Amino acid sequence: MGSSDSQVAQADEQCKREIHGVLCDERVSFRDQQPAHTVSLSPYSIDQTEVRVDQYARCVSAGACDPARFAEGDARFDRPSFPVTHVRWEDASAYCNWSGGRLPTEAEWEFAARGSASRQYPWGDVYNPHLCNHGAFAPDLTDGSDGFVGLAPAGSFPDGATPEHVLDMAGNVAEWVADFYERDPESGSGFPGASQVNPKGPATGVHHVIRGGSYLDGAAWMRAAWRGSLELRGRIEVTGAPDVGFRCAADVSETRPKPGG
Repeated sequence: MGSSDSQVAQADEQCKREIHGVLCDERVSFRDQQPAHTVSLSPYSIDQTEVRVDQYARCVSAGACDPARFAEGDARFDRPSFPVTHVRWEDASAYCNWSGGRLPTEAEWEFAARGSASRQYPWGDVYNPHLCNHGAFAPDLTDGSDGFVGLAPAGSFPDGATPEHVLDMAGNVAEWVADFYERDPESGSGFPGASQVNPKGPATGVHHVIRGGSYLDGAAWMRAAWRGSLELRGRIEVTGAPDVGFRCAADVSETRPKPGG
C-alpha cells in the first residue's frame, strides 16, 4: 500500500506534463501516499461498480437516506445509470448500512484497485487515457478525449477494469472511503512505515479520504495509490461534491456453509 519515492516522482512528472504543469510543485503533492508499506487484510467483498443514481434513490424512497443534493432533473447528474454524486460522507455511509454493507476502508479500496501485484493503475502499470473517464489539470478541468466530458454511466470502461472485474476504480467519480484523512505536517507522508493488519486510519479528524480520481482529474490522479480528502464541515457537508460518489464493501466470513446448509 502507498507509493515509493520513484512512484511519487513518476506522479510528479505526470502532473508537470499537464497544461497547468508549472503549478504542480506549488499546489500539488503526492507525498501523502508515502511510505510504501505492507498491509494484510481479512476477507471482504466490494461492489463491482460505483453506486448509481437509481440505486441510491431506492434508499431515499425507503426513508433510510437523505436525497442527493443535485437539482432534480439536472441532466449532468440526475440520470439513473450515472454514479450518484452530491452526497456527503454520512449519506454514503447510510446507504451502505441500508444495503447490508459498509464503506470500504482506504486499505481495502486500494487493494481492490491494485491487487496483490500492486498495479499502478487498476488495469496494469501503464497509463492509458482511453481506459477511464478522466479530466485534466488545466483551465478546463474536463477532457472529452475519453468519450465523456462529464460523468459516464457506471461501468462504461470495461477494458479499464481490474483483473478481478472491478470497474471505475480510476476516474468517473472519486469515492468516499471510511477513513479519516491524515498527513504529517513536516514530512508530508500519510502512512506509518510499519506493516499493518486491517488498518482503519486515525480515530478522528475533520477530513475523510477520497480515492480514485474523477472526471475532473488528470493522469496522475488516476493512479491507484492516489489519495485526496474532503472536509466534513462547510459546503461539502451541506451539498456534497459534483465529482464524488462511493461504492460499498462488506465483511466476508472465512467459514463456509455446509453443503445443503
